[in-house]
Amino acid sequence: MMRILSEPIDTIVKFKSKEKPIPYKFRYADKKEVYHEIKIDKILMIEETKVAGIKAFVYLCQSEVDGTAKLYELKYLISDCRWELYKM
Repeated sequence: MMRILSEPIDTIVKFKSKEKPIPYKFRYADKKEVYHEIKIDKILMIEETKVAGIKAFVYLCQSEVDGTAKLYELKYLISDCRWELYKM
């Protein structure tokens, strides 16, 4: 089960003409302020959401982290042009 984090992240993204941004890899800091860099192996689903008038794209992704496949969600807040690690 994934828990909601909503932590800001640094993200490297690919853009194609008239398509949604595609995250390539991201970096986040844990509670001990240690940075972790994760390359996105698979994007399983992209969903467009609107909560409280804020449009966003939510990406369900999978990556190998420390030898284990992990599922997580990244969220791109369109109006803020900001990425966050939404769930992990």
